[in-house]
Amino acid sequence: MEDCWTMKRLAMRVGITTGLMATLLAGPLAYAGSATAPPAIVAKAPVCDPSSHPKIVKVTPDTVKPGDKVTIKGKHFGTKECFHNVSFGPSGTTFTYVNETTLEATVPSLKAGLTPINVLTEGGSSQSVVLVNAK
Repeated sequence: MEDCWTMKRLAMRVGITTGLMATLLAGPLAYAGSATAPPAIVAKAPVCDPSSHPKIVKVTPDTVKPGDKVTIKGKHFGTKECFHNVSFGPSGTTFTYVNETTLEATVPSLKAGLTPINVLTEGGSSQSVVLVNAK
């Protein structure tokens, strides 16, 4: 046990009191011969870049009717954890995050006419327009 405490004190003196390095330095020795289990690994929250503004480049097809699926191509949609929403005008919809540049969405029940399509991320929002035909 003397070696265990020596390693812990050394790690603290060097300034390594948390994170992976502390676990590597003190972890295996600290729990040798102990009934206490090592701490569980905690998942980190996603790091979202609020300065990376999304941009819709293309929506296909651009003429749709309620129930159709559209593909939204763009830039800076971020990670799945940092992506928030797709909407058609004021109506939310079901969508699939494919990757940082591609989304798929289902057109909700809407009136016929030009309708804005919006994407919302940690970095802001972007808008394009689709023509909705009657169902």
